Amino acid sequence: MYCSKCGKEVDESGEFCKHCGARLAGDTPEAAPKLTVEHAEAVPTYETPNMIPLDMIERNERMVFETHPSKMEAFFKYIAGGILLIAGGITLMVVLGWVIFGGVLIGAGVIIGLIGFIKWRSVVYALTTHRIIVLSGILSKHLYENRLDRVQDIRMDISVRQRIFKYGDISVTTAGTGGIEHVWQNIPEPRKRQKQLRTLVAG
Repeated sequence: MYCSKCGKEVDESGEFCKHCGARLAGDTPEAAPKLTVEHAEAVPTYETPNMIPLDMIERNERMVFETHPSKMEAFFKYIAGGILLIAGGITLMVVLGWVIFGGVLIGAGVIIGLIGFIKWRSVVYALTTHRIIVLSGILSKHLYENRLDRVQDIRMDISVRQRIFKYGDISVTTAGTGGIEHVWQNIPEPRKRQKQLRTLVAG
């Protein structure tokens, strides 16, 4: 059963919505929202998630996509610096014979590169037929989710560098909030992802 005011799933035996406080009396149980045939054809889906834990997926919910942020952003922020430090360390060791100092630079470069890789792998963006999902964290996990029926506006921002390497930022405004929420930062193929999201929200 879903609350007629906020759209979130609620207990059928309850009198008030635990999310927004609206009275549930008189509401009739609803099935989870489904795509129409037209939208199902426009937005391909699949059943079993590859990156999102299976126990996080609701009944009748299907995946549209799962992806990590763009590798290029991690490269510019971390990996490129790590490569430069490693190259500098090797140069110092080979050319000048500064083994200790060169080794320190190489070690620092490896650590910085690993940090960038782990940060990139620890963030998953997903879209389902019900929700926008962002799952992040290495040891502890942080979950952001937003139901599609609460999305009011969709915004896409692509900088010059993002345009060159084909990634960008997608933001939304939702019912009950006054500001813009940055949902998918540095997501690959932003135009395709924005179109998929817009199609599902319109459906």
